[in-house]
Amino acid sequence: MALDLDPGKAALGNPRLIEAIIEEMAGGAITFERFMEIALYHPQHGYYRRPGRVGRQGDFLTSPTIHPMFGWAVAGWCRHVWQQIGEPDEFAIFEPGAGEGALATAILDWAEGRDPAFRAAIRYVAFEPNSPGSDSRVEWREGPKGPAGHGVVIMNELFDAFPVRMFDVGGRGPVEVLVRWDGERFVELPGGVASIDDAPEAGRFEVNSRAYPAMRALCSLVQRGAVLVFDYGYPQEELWASWRTKGTLLCFYKHTAHEDPYIHVGDQDLTTHVNFSDLAAAAEDEGMTVFGPVSQSEFLYALGAGQLVEAARNDLGEYFARRRALEQLTDGAGRGRVRVLAAVRGLDGQMPGFEPTA
Repeated sequence: MALDLDPGKAALGNPRLIEAIIEEMAGGAITFERFMEIALYHPQHGYYRRPGRVGRQGDFLTSPTIHPMFGWAVAGWCRHVWQQIGEPDEFAIFEPGAGEGALATAILDWAEGRDPAFRAAIRYVAFEPNSPGSDSRVEWREGPKGPAGHGVVIMNELFDAFPVRMFDVGGRGPVEVLVRWDGERFVELPGGVASIDDAPEAGRFEVNSRAYPAMRALCSLVQRGAVLVFDYGYPQEELWASWRTKGTLLCFYKHTAHEDPYIHVGDQDLTTHVNFSDLAAAAEDEGMTVFGPVSQSEFLYALGAGQLVEAARNDLGEYFARRRALEQLTDGAGRGRVRVLAAVRGLDGQMPGFEPTA
């Protein structure tokens, strides 16, 4: 005898999270921004509360998890900043959204192996309220407490995970996307018309209204030093180009990318491309000088990442591991498309990785 084996809400993801979202809707609708916020950041059941999200056994890779050489390159850049500001005895490295600490570990290992004085100056502070790492050399916090006199703030794929407002352009202008539960699944419906400067004239687009204030706050963490941002995105004129009519939302589930945020709810990552014009404006409004954005490929090769591969030629296993990693990190169709932006305060001259190309 066949039984009714329909899993109900569990077919769409984490049933406890789905119930929490339905409860938030209270029989009506919520903005897509709020849906994304609960799906990713619900205090008990949100996606980012889960350990093991990143890596080959998770849903996606980040540059620090591909090979430590990414972190070595960032460490060398941070050391340059430290040297340029006079090698102070105390030098903070802040990393919001540090995850399990792969980047922190690589940076600290490089400093210990390369420059004991630089390592002695470093106070590495990771902001990670979700699933923090275990490196005992790192000071793990849920959020910032105050600024440092000298240091660097590193943001690796931080802003693309911020909840965003979503709009469809109609005859009256941008219409905000709302989400409701129809009894079986989450569905979209149109909300109110918004007034947005320079909005696209057709199609779907997103607005990350939280990125600008967050960037300003993070820039204020160092009185003299730099911020370094790695993220997927473009300046606004490219992000909202006329040909880009479907928006940039992507979902990642077990290393498969797709565009449906209403399945695997709580079990998949949701991301959108970042408006680098907003990030640059935020840094400039904090009195910083901005460099970039450039591609991650350009940044890493300019710093000399290729030399790290050649340096391992006497160890073929490590040589091929580094070569494969560098190919992944600089692939023009993949991670090489990540954009890199720096902003500095109290430093003069050109910053490594952002030199003008002929």
